[in-house]
Amino acid sequence: MVKGAASRVIAPLRRFRRREDGSLIVFGLFLFATAFLMSGMAVDVMRSENRRAALAQTLDRCTLNAAALRQTLDPATVVRDCVDREGLLPFLKSVTVTSVAGARSVEAKGDIPVETFFMHASGVDTLNVGARSKAEQRATNIEIVLALDVSGSMNTNDRIGGLRTAARNFVTTVLGNNTDRISIAVVPYNGQVNLGPALAAKYNITHQPGLTTTTNGDMRNVNCVDMPASVYTYTGIPRTLAMPATGWVDAFSTAAQNATYSTSGMSPNGSNVWCPPSTTNVVRMPDDNITNLNTYLGNLNAIGATSINAGVKWAGALLDPEARSVVNEFVTAGTVPPEFRDRPFDYSKRDALKIIVLMTDGENFGDVRLNDSPTNYRTGLSPVFRGTDGNFSIQFLTGRPTAAGTNQFWVPHRDPDNNSTNGIQGEWRATSWGGTTSTQGTQLTWQQLWQHATPSWVAWHLYARALRSATADRQALYNTQFAAFRTQRGSSTSTPEMDAELQQICNLTKQQGVLIYGIAFSAPTRGITTTRNCASSDGHFFTSTNNTALNAAFQAIATNITQLRLVN
Repeated sequence: MVKGAASRVIAPLRRFRRREDGSLIVFGLFLFATAFLMSGMAVDVMRSENRRAALAQTLDRCTLNAAALRQTLDPATVVRDCVDREGLLPFLKSVTVTSVAGARSVEAKGDIPVETFFMHASGVDTLNVGARSKAEQRATNIEIVLALDVSGSMNTNDRIGGLRTAARNFVTTVLGNNTDRISIAVVPYNGQVNLGPALAAKYNITHQPGLTTTTNGDMRNVNCVDMPASVYTYTGIPRTLAMPATGWVDAFSTAAQNATYSTSGMSPNGSNVWCPPSTTNVVRMPDDNITNLNTYLGNLNAIGATSINAGVKWAGALLDPEARSVVNEFVTAGTVPPEFRDRPFDYSKRDALKIIVLMTDGENFGDVRLNDSPTNYRTGLSPVFRGTDGNFSIQFLTGRPTAAGTNQFWVPHRDPDNNSTNGIQGEWRATSWGGTTSTQGTQLTWQQLWQHATPSWVAWHLYARALRSATADRQALYNTQFAAFRTQRGSSTSTPEMDAELQQICNLTKQQGVLIYGIAFSAPTRGITTTRNCASSDGHFFTSTNNTALNAAFQAIATNITQLRLVN
């Protein structure tokens, strides 16, 4: 009885155990399905996160590019082009640009749908993931160089007076509440850029004329260099680069080629000298003292030709980090404010902004240079002697005509037969002319000679008339010798080499992030074109036809830079 009763109790328990085994299997399958679904969801989430990260990184990079103050393209367009290069443009939803002078922020938002693999089973077909990026740049250090045209044409309608006023107002506006973060340098230019003796001493200048005070001025104030064309292929100017000094010479004027002696065209015209001696039209190193800068600007004067390419080259060089050692030496000497030590900054410094303001009323004018190769006409002794009466003689060791015999000295003003109409003026002598037939002259260096005579006059009266007798032969020798003395690139109306150099250095400078403002002041068409092409954009280019408009252009630029300062 007991055994039967136990069997009756155990049997149901055995059936329950069998039923529980089945439930555990179902439960186990449920757990497996849940884990599988969760793993799948994790895969979907991971895929969506990867896509979000790719979109976010792209937006970060693109907004940073667009927010850069030194780029002049439309920021929204920059973002769209940048995103498009990554194939994500369809997912860019909005671009918001906020610009004030000296600061720019760019915000971009995107939304990218990710199709699910596993979450689809739970009714979620896609995951929409969003990304947002905002970049901002503000300038806190500003370096400015004014490249100002002080050529002779600036005397027209007192343009030079208008420039003095406009530039001084610019300085006062920009530096009105300066906090030692804005520096202004000035590069006045005409046919050349006069560095001044202190800056010239920082560079490797060869063929120094070695003159002091003469009747044509203090030659110690001639501090220009003839830069090689190679300097326009890079932004700085190496201090070790050998550059010949520009001599004081009127190699532009031409004398008449008459058979008889004449002093017409002999005396140099100071207005035709490519580097006039000056203590005022010289480069001004970085400063932030309003009074000192305005005093300097008020003393600029107009003289000479126009080499815009040289002006922009030196302006850019003063913004190039290669000039840092020069600036630091001026700081140590106490001639540049100490807060500007270690300027110019690197181009890559994000809180620094470099600006050139270029003003011209003209166009490039074919520059003229003395030659120094293969014969040096800049320094050293010339074969020319000068008498106390101001007359010249020249010595020819070889190449003399038969009529000279053994006499080595040609004296062009002498008239042996006292007949000024028979074309045989000039005589050969055994000694140089000293002022009388019994004295000898003083041998001149080439640079001393150019103080008294133009290369054109020397080529005709001391070479062509001395060594040739037939008119055509004289003219041919004159052309050869005049070309040997000097080189002129272009003319008053066509300067393809100089224009190309200008555009090249403008492009290279802008590529480094330097903003270039251009002002064409009553300039001719070619000058307007080259200045516009040099500017960073049409928005950075101004034209003016009178002094009032010139001042307005400078003030527009100054106001922009002032706002730069106020937001920092």
